Amino acid sequence: MPLAGPVLGSLITAQFSAVGFTGTKQLTLAMAIGNGVITNILATNIYQGNSIGIGTGVGVGTGTISGITGILTGALIYGYMLQNGLTGTQGLNMSNAIGNAFATHIATGIVTSSSTPVASGTGIGFIKGVIGLGLSASIFGFMSASSFTGTKTIDLANSIGNGIADALALGTVNTKIVGAGYPPTPLSGIDIGKML
Repeated sequence: MPLAGPVLGSLITAQFSAVGFTGTKQLTLAMAIGNGVITNILATNIYQGNSIGIGTGVGVGTGTISGITGILTGALIYGYMLQNGLTGTQGLNMSNAIGNAFATHIATGIVTSSSTPVASGTGIGFIKGVIGLGLSASIFGFMSASSFTGTKTIDLANSIGNGIADALALGTVNTKIVGAGYPPTPLSGIDIGKML
Protein backbone atom coordinates (compact mmCIF):
# COMPACT_ATOMS: atom_id res chain seq x y z
CA MET A 1 0.00 0.00 0.00
CA PRO A 2 1.45 3.40 -0.89
CA LEU A 3 2.19 5.77 1.97
CA ALA A 4 -0.42 8.46 2.68
CA GLY A 5 -0.49 11.31 5.19
CA PRO A 6 -4.14 10.88 6.18
CA VAL A 7 -3.56 7.17 6.86
CA LEU A 8 -0.63 7.94 9.16
CA GLY A 9 -2.70 10.70 10.78
CA SER A 10 -5.51 8.24 11.48
CA LEU A 11 -3.07 5.74 12.97
CA ILE A 12 -1.63 8.45 15.22
CA THR A 13 -5.17 9.45 16.28
CA ALA A 14 -5.92 5.86 17.26
CA GLN A 15 -2.65 5.61 19.19
CA PHE A 16 -3.35 8.94 20.93
CA SER A 17 -6.77 7.65 21.99
CA ALA A 18 -5.22 4.43 23.27
CA VAL A 19 -3.01 6.38 25.69
CA GLY A 20 -5.82 8.69 26.79
CA PHE A 21 -5.25 11.80 24.66
CA THR A 22 -8.73 13.14 23.99
CA GLY A 23 -8.23 16.90 23.69
CA THR A 24 -10.04 19.03 21.14
CA LYS A 25 -6.83 19.41 19.08
CA GLN A 26 -5.95 15.70 19.07
CA LEU A 27 -7.13 15.07 15.50
CA THR A 28 -5.62 18.33 14.23
CA LEU A 29 -2.22 17.47 15.70
CA ALA A 30 -2.30 13.87 14.46
CA MET A 31 -3.20 14.89 10.90
CA ALA A 32 -0.57 17.63 10.85
CA ILE A 33 2.09 15.15 11.92
CA GLY A 34 0.88 12.46 9.49
CA ASN A 35 0.70 14.80 6.50
CA GLY A 36 3.97 16.52 7.35
CA VAL A 37 5.89 13.27 7.71
CA ILE A 38 4.58 11.53 4.61
CA THR A 39 4.71 14.60 2.35
CA ASN A 40 8.39 15.04 3.12
CA ILE A 41 9.31 11.35 2.91
CA LEU A 42 7.65 10.93 -0.48
CA ALA A 43 9.40 14.06 -1.81
CA THR A 44 12.91 13.29 -0.58
CA ASN A 45 13.46 9.55 -0.13
CA ILE A 46 15.88 7.58 -2.27
CA TYR A 47 16.42 3.85 -2.00
CA GLN A 48 20.01 2.73 -2.62
CA GLY A 49 21.01 -0.87 -2.52
CA ASN A 50 23.07 -3.67 -3.97
CA SER A 51 21.64 -6.38 -6.18
CA ILE A 52 22.72 -9.95 -6.62
CA GLY A 53 21.37 -12.45 -9.12
CA ILE A 54 21.72 -13.59 -12.69
CA GLY A 55 21.40 -12.32 -16.26
CA THR A 56 23.02 -9.18 -17.65
CA GLY A 57 20.36 -6.53 -18.20
CA VAL A 58 18.00 -4.31 -16.25
CA GLY A 59 15.60 -5.71 -13.68
CA VAL A 60 12.70 -4.09 -11.87
CA GLY A 61 12.60 -4.48 -8.12
CA THR A 62 9.72 -4.32 -5.66
CA GLY A 63 10.14 -4.49 -1.92
CA THR A 64 9.39 -3.20 1.55
CA ILE A 65 11.25 -1.66 4.47
CA SER A 66 11.74 -3.58 7.70
CA GLY A 67 13.48 -3.14 11.02
CA ILE A 68 11.65 0.00 12.15
CA THR A 69 9.83 -0.60 15.42
CA GLY A 70 7.45 1.56 17.37
CA ILE A 71 9.53 1.22 20.53
CA LEU A 72 12.69 2.41 18.80
CA THR A 73 10.97 5.27 16.97
CA GLY A 74 9.20 6.38 20.14
CA ALA A 75 12.46 6.31 22.10
CA LEU A 76 14.23 8.41 19.46
CA ILE A 77 11.40 10.98 19.43
CA TYR A 78 11.35 11.08 23.23
CA GLY A 79 15.10 11.63 23.37
CA TYR A 80 14.74 14.67 21.13
CA MET A 81 11.78 15.88 23.20
CA LEU A 82 13.95 15.89 26.31
CA GLN A 83 16.75 17.69 24.45
CA ASN A 84 14.25 20.33 23.33
CA GLY A 85 12.93 20.90 26.85
CA LEU A 86 9.65 19.04 26.37
CA THR A 87 9.55 17.37 29.78
CA GLY A 88 5.83 17.10 30.42
CA THR A 89 4.33 14.06 32.10
CA GLN A 90 2.74 12.80 28.85
CA GLY A 91 5.84 13.16 26.65
CA LEU A 92 6.71 9.48 26.72
CA ASN A 93 3.12 8.45 25.91
CA MET A 94 3.01 10.93 23.04
CA SER A 95 6.33 9.83 21.56
CA ASN A 96 5.41 6.14 21.82
CA ALA A 97 2.02 6.77 20.21
CA ILE A 98 3.65 8.54 17.25
CA GLY A 99 6.41 5.92 17.06
CA ASN A 100 3.96 3.00 16.99
CA ALA A 101 1.82 4.64 14.31
CA PHE A 102 4.83 5.46 12.16
CA ALA A 103 6.31 1.96 12.41
CA THR A 104 2.96 0.43 11.47
CA HIS A 105 2.49 2.65 8.43
CA ILE A 106 6.05 2.66 7.08
CA ALA A 107 5.97 -1.15 6.97
CA THR A 108 3.20 -0.89 4.35
CA GLY A 109 5.22 1.35 2.04
CA ILE A 110 6.28 -0.07 -1.32
CA VAL A 111 9.79 0.41 -2.66
CA THR A 112 10.26 0.23 -6.43
CA SER A 113 13.69 0.02 -8.00
CA SER A 114 15.74 -0.51 -11.09
CA SER A 115 18.66 -2.93 -10.98
CA THR A 116 21.68 -2.97 -13.31
CA PRO A 117 23.29 -5.15 -14.53
CA VAL A 118 21.40 -7.78 -12.50
CA ALA A 119 18.20 -8.63 -14.35
CA SER A 120 16.84 -11.20 -11.90
CA GLY A 121 17.58 -11.64 -8.21
CA THR A 122 17.35 -9.71 -4.95
CA GLY A 123 18.38 -6.33 -3.64
CA ILE A 124 19.17 -5.05 -0.18
CA GLY A 125 19.77 -1.46 0.91
CA PHE A 126 18.55 1.57 2.78
CA ILE A 127 16.35 4.64 2.46
CA LYS A 128 18.41 7.82 2.19
CA GLY A 129 17.70 11.49 1.58
CA VAL A 130 15.20 12.02 4.41
CA ILE A 131 16.72 14.39 6.94
CA GLY A 132 15.41 15.55 10.29
CA LEU A 133 15.51 19.24 9.39
CA GLY A 134 13.32 18.70 6.34
CA LEU A 135 10.86 16.47 8.17
CA SER A 136 10.65 18.97 11.03
CA ALA A 137 9.94 21.86 8.67
CA SER A 138 7.24 19.89 6.89
CA ILE A 139 5.54 18.90 10.15
CA PHE A 140 5.75 22.48 11.44
CA GLY A 141 4.28 23.76 8.17
CA PHE A 142 1.26 21.48 8.49
CA MET A 143 0.88 22.38 12.17
CA SER A 144 0.91 26.09 11.35
CA ALA A 145 -1.52 25.66 8.45
CA SER A 146 -3.97 23.93 10.77
CA SER A 147 -3.59 26.65 13.45
CA PHE A 148 -1.78 24.33 15.83
CA THR A 149 0.50 26.96 17.29
CA GLY A 150 2.15 27.52 20.61
CA THR A 151 5.46 28.45 22.12
CA LYS A 152 6.72 24.86 21.94
CA THR A 153 5.27 23.89 18.55
CA ILE A 154 8.58 24.19 16.72
CA ASP A 155 10.29 22.13 19.44
CA LEU A 156 7.67 19.42 19.09
CA ALA A 157 8.01 19.39 15.29
CA ASN A 158 11.80 19.19 15.58
CA SER A 159 11.60 16.31 18.05
CA ILE A 160 9.24 14.28 15.89
CA GLY A 161 11.06 15.05 12.63
CA ASN A 162 14.51 14.19 13.93
CA GLY A 163 13.33 11.06 15.73
CA ILE A 164 11.54 9.71 12.66
CA ALA A 165 14.45 10.54 10.34
CA ASP A 166 16.83 8.66 12.65
CA ALA A 167 14.48 5.66 12.80
CA LEU A 168 14.02 5.59 9.02
CA ALA A 169 17.79 5.54 8.51
CA LEU A 170 17.95 2.32 10.56
CA GLY A 171 15.46 0.41 8.40
CA THR A 172 16.48 -2.14 5.78
CA VAL A 173 14.93 -2.48 2.33
CA ASN A 174 14.71 -5.86 0.62
CA THR A 175 13.62 -6.06 -3.00
CA LYS A 176 12.80 -8.89 -5.38
CA ILE A 177 14.17 -8.14 -8.85
CA VAL A 178 12.62 -9.54 -12.01
CA GLY A 179 13.57 -9.00 -15.63
CA ALA A 180 15.06 -10.59 -18.71
CA GLY A 181 18.82 -10.91 -19.02
CA TYR A 182 21.43 -13.04 -20.70
CA PRO A 183 23.65 -14.93 -20.15
CA PRO A 184 22.38 -16.55 -16.93
CA THR A 185 25.59 -16.05 -14.96
CA PRO A 186 25.91 -14.84 -11.36
CA LEU A 187 26.28 -11.05 -11.07
CA SER A 188 26.18 -8.24 -8.59
CA GLY A 189 25.13 -4.67 -9.27
CA ILE A 190 23.24 -1.65 -8.00
CA ASP A 191 19.58 -1.36 -7.08
CA ILE A 192 18.20 2.19 -6.96
CA GLY A 193 14.66 3.47 -6.52
CA LYS A 194 12.11 5.14 -4.30
CA MET A 195 9.55 4.41 -1.61
CA LEU A 196 5.98 5.10 -2.70
